[in-house]
Amino acid sequence: MTRALLSATAMAVALNLLPIQLLADETRMTPYTDPQGRFSLIKPEGWQTYAAGPLVALTSPEGDIALWFGMSDAKQATDAVTSAWWAAGEVAPDPQTIVPAPTREGFDKATAFVYPPADGQFRQAVVEELDGQLFVTLLRGSLAALERRGAQVNIAVTGFQPTDAAGIDLTGVVPSQLDAADLAALGSYVEENRVLFDVPGAVVAVVQDGEVLLVQGFGLRSAGGTELVTPDTRMMIGSVGKSMTTLLMAGLVEEGLLDWNQPVQDILPDFAVADPELSKTITVENLVCACSGVPRRDMEFLFNARELDAEAVIASLASFEFFTAFGEAFQYSNQLVATGGWVAAAAAGSRWGDLDDGYATALAKRVFEPLGMTRSTLDFDEVQADGDYAVPHAPHGSGQRRGLKVQTEAALLPVAPAGAHWSTGADMARYLQALLAVGTADGLIAPESFAHLTTPQVPVSASMSYGLGWFVETWRGQRLIHHGGNTFGFTSELAFLPEAGAGIVILTNAGRANDFVRAVRTRFLEILFEQPQSHHDGALIARTEATRQANELAGAAPIPSGSAHAAEGRYHSPVLGEVSLVRERGRLVLDIGEFSGELRIDPRQPGRWVIWEGPLFTYPIAYESETCVLTFGEGATAYDFVPLE
Repeated sequence: MTRALLSATAMAVALNLLPIQLLADETRMTPYTDPQGRFSLIKPEGWQTYAAGPLVALTSPEGDIALWFGMSDAKQATDAVTSAWWAAGEVAPDPQTIVPAPTREGFDKATAFVYPPADGQFRQAVVEELDGQLFVTLLRGSLAALERRGAQVNIAVTGFQPTDAAGIDLTGVVPSQLDAADLAALGSYVEENRVLFDVPGAVVAVVQDGEVLLVQGFGLRSAGGTELVTPDTRMMIGSVGKSMTTLLMAGLVEEGLLDWNQPVQDILPDFAVADPELSKTITVENLVCACSGVPRRDMEFLFNARELDAEAVIASLASFEFFTAFGEAFQYSNQLVATGGWVAAAAAGSRWGDLDDGYATALAKRVFEPLGMTRSTLDFDEVQADGDYAVPHAPHGSGQRRGLKVQTEAALLPVAPAGAHWSTGADMARYLQALLAVGTADGLIAPESFAHLTTPQVPVSASMSYGLGWFVETWRGQRLIHHGGNTFGFTSELAFLPEAGAGIVILTNAGRANDFVRAVRTRFLEILFEQPQSHHDGALIARTEATRQANELAGAAPIPSGSAHAAEGRYHSPVLGEVSLVRERGRLVLDIGEFSGELRIDPRQPGRWVIWEGPLFTYPIAYESETCVLTFGEGATAYDFVPLE
């Protein structure tokens, strides 16, 4: 699964990660050109535009998010930001930090300004430079609002560019035929940066023109161990598994056992969301388009994983409300995608009460077995009995990733079709071959079916949309289909260029290693088209910032004994169930049953605590000493726990 919470550098990262070309068929974004013709913007659907002195402002439909864009005559980034806030009519506090930001194509450099939260508002500024001219982006909004409309913010900030920006255009360019030297260069890049990005082990597979050119393991199955990662080492692939679920669904549609436009209740009569009318009309396709408006609510299955099965998760949807209207904004719901997998299981013949096994059986029969993916599974017992698997590693307050118990990852099983899959580099190479073979006799589904899966459904940025289990974007004029995956201790990526006939798979046993897998993916694309190495500098900037934040958290102070004593006890949430705060050897530990982690004072916001270790590392905790209420998370997905007697 992919974790998509806003971070302090979310806007700066968004500016870097996504290219600036527009999808030709995108209709829910309106181009806007500065009246003086100096820059252009993308206005998300429903947002309002107005002039704020020399700046152009965008406001969300509810008015609780504001963005400002403009150019500055200042020579220094700090002066440009000060003037911009003044022009916007905003009084911003002194920045909490000013850091270099990864540079987008079309710019020479970028600087991010991060401010401490004030009055319930999150603020950030980014200054980008091109030929000495400064371009300023400002952001202000509540965290809850930003969680609701984060994708639309992403659309706006990635669409801001000079009118004369010159990017690299590879439209129609035929890639080079990769040779041994190219593959060796890619392998060297992986190994060098695996160490730099604190990734214990990885495996990379490359396919071109139907042939597997590379499947190679790098590093260790467990940090500090001796067993090497090989092409047959099992790792979790996270949300890359969503593409397997929609592939399974597409095959059932071809067989006439399922219809994309069929109401879900026709197949699962007990399916319902909070709105009774919507419950009747939500279709099979709506479950997997990330366009329904249902927000991300992962904690609701992670906190209760041992008690949940498919039928219980489906029942929990009855409390799900919608952040936005259908098709208005990208919203990522693991529970909805998982329900798509269980719909497929029911369509394939499984009965209510047997949907988990039914999905695993249908996936094995209709995807894994035809492709020869003999080491791909959802069965944790099978993985651990086999022995050749990688240990998951999660970020830790010490600043270095540490190993987790493999069974920790079983907390994802309640939404297995959304990303609890295990696979290997060799198996994923076969999967990539099959995806690139669509349209030939070797294709698992018809070209029309795959075209449907990769048709944009909702915009994610100015250049990227979500289809059905796939992200779809352009990379320098080439159509790029991809999906990444994150579990607690694994990060993965599968990406391919269907017209160019080439793709890559990257699996790692490192949680939250998105900067590494994206760097490897981009280096592969650069080598494929004989382009100079340009993304790497931005990846290093992102890595430097991640290291800075890790060092900051490494200095987090333990909870004082008096506060720990007062807070110790059992707590209950009507949504997430029971948790405990326990003192262990001078540490205050949050125990949710499935796993636990020490709490420390958050050095970024000393008025709150932060989970300092374990799978939920960096999640914030607020404790109100007068009411003894414990609040997990923040923004639109905060959960209150009250003490139990």
